[in-house]
Amino acid sequence: MLTKKILVIPAVVGVLALGGAGLAAATGTTGAGSTGNAIYNCSATAYPGIDLAGCGLKNAHLADAHLLGANLTGANLTGAFLGGANLNDADLAGAHLTGALLNVANLTGANLNDADLAGAHLTGVSWSNTTCPDDTNSDNDGGTCSGHLS
Repeated sequence: MLTKKILVIPAVVGVLALGGAGLAAATGTTGAGSTGNAIYNCSATAYPGIDLAGCGLKNAHLADAHLLGANLTGANLTGAFLGGANLNDADLAGAHLTGALLNVANLTGANLNDADLAGAHLTGVSWSNTTCPDDTNSDNDGGTCSGHLS
């Protein structure tokens, strides 16, 4: 008699909507080295100075988030929605922002050195005193990092 065994592995979809709990509490589940596709909804929430270095924030929804002085060094923000986000003085050195939507984001004083912005949407971005991915300064590049993204 032939016996068949079926192994069922449930799909895990990481959807996390954050309100009062805060993003800091959630980063432990998708911290450095994470390969997950967790989706964060942090719209219009203030997280000044938050440390998200190396975090897996692929497809994160961070529209209008206040991330002043945030540490996003090496974070994976591929496909993230950061429209209207305030990243003033944030450190995004080495971050992956491939295909991210940064329309109308404030990158004043942000460090984007070696950040990957391939295919990022950058309409209306504020670039004042921004360190561009090629390690030049937006103030010396005509007030923009456009043309200095690699």
